[in-house]
Amino acid sequence: YNFTHNLYYRMVGTDVLHLQQFLNTHGFVLTTTELGAPGTETTKFGLLTYKALMKFQTANNLPSTGYFGPMTREVVNKK
Repeated sequence: YNFTHNLYYRMVGTDVLHLQQFLNTHGFVLTTTELGAPGTETTKFGLLTYKALMKFQTANNLPSTGYFGPMTREVVNKK
């Protein structure tokens, strides 16, 4: 999947679902027991997505903002 839009906390959309799937399959699992766990990803950018995204950003030497903007998109789209 190629991300082309900025994503942020409380946003809803298909891109959020793809972001959750990406995080869950690249070592930044949102949760193992709730909605958002692998196989139960949602279209809602909630706190679990926010926290997992911040961990991904930290691990990839990006500003840990929880905002899925151009810098984070560039790294994700290359993986």
